[in-house]
Amino acid sequence: MPMPMVDPDDPKFKGKSWEAIEAELAIRDAEQVAVLGYDVDGPEEQGPNFFNPSRPLYAPFPWEERIDGFEKPASCTHKNWKHKCLTFTIGKGCATLKLTSPDTNNSVNPEMLDALQDAIMDLQTQKDVRVVILKSEGKLFCNGIDPKYIMSESNKSEAEIAKFQMQFAKVLYFLSQLPQYVVALVQGSAMGAGIGLLCACDMVYSVKGAFFAMNEGKLGVVPTVSLPFIMQRMIYTGEIRQLVLLHKSFSATQAKEAGLIDEVCEDQAQLESSGTDMLNKMTLCAPGAVATTKEVIMNTIGQAPHSFMLNYVAATVAAQRRSPEAKMGIEAVQARKKPPWAESPISM
Repeated sequence: MPMPMVDPDDPKFKGKSWEAIEAELAIRDAEQVAVLGYDVDGPEEQGPNFFNPSRPLYAPFPWEERIDGFEKPASCTHKNWKHKCLTFTIGKGCATLKLTSPDTNNSVNPEMLDALQDAIMDLQTQKDVRVVILKSEGKLFCNGIDPKYIMSESNKSEAEIAKFQMQFAKVLYFLSQLPQYVVALVQGSAMGAGIGLLCACDMVYSVKGAFFAMNEGKLGVVPTVSLPFIMQRMIYTGEIRQLVLLHKSFSATQAKEAGLIDEVCEDQAQLESSGTDMLNKMTLCAPGAVATTKEVIMNTIGQAPHSFMLNYVAATVAAQRRSPEAKMGIEAVQARKKPPWAESPISM
């Protein structure tokens, strides 16, 4: 239905100022839009639907997405830490998160999620922390979702179950998005949700005797929250299917070949030594450059190159090149001395 032409002799317009005419036209346009049934303030419809199955799918770029923060406010920070299931300590440029519930095999339950959330929210503001280490005490690194909690879900509503899973999803997402380099030191086997935690890290060291398995399917549940992070880390789709569908148990050596972990250590002593060596290497890396590079990786992973991406990457690199950190790094190389961030070694 075409819009009517404007009659200059119309008494609604004749002799009036341009601002008044524009206001009158806006009212007329709104009336016409309402008659036609359009909602100009509503979001533009995307993707195929029941009425238009052939509508093309236009997905926004990852950096256009905005994931809301945690629903719960933080209950404590590093300075007034209160959680017993997780310790949070800060050394020289290094924060250590240690799962300390060996009696429950460091299972993920509401208390553990709250502790991880509080630690992550605090680390987002810790400018002097350059490395985050995730470790556990006890026989297992993490036994996944607490079996007692899974049993209790039979008495919970779908909304309550979804709320728990959303909190865990955001723990994994914001852990992977931390500006610090996140490293896991795995002293024992990891199951289910524990593998999700490892896949949200940048580097994973494991002892040789550890095993890795996803047994959710045997309980009739689905590891959907961890799946996106598992698929980003593991190399081959076939091995992902064996892990999450066949519920195959991977040894540390097999997990390394599949890309689930990065390095295998003979024992606990070598695990700790590898962690120290990693801190020494990270001492040489500029913290701002590490944070910016992580952001580019997370924003472009799995995306085919296109003009929007190239412009984004070029602008990000240019901004970092103009930063004081880059200037100090170049000056240090020219003067044949260590840059400021490399003068003091990082330690736990």
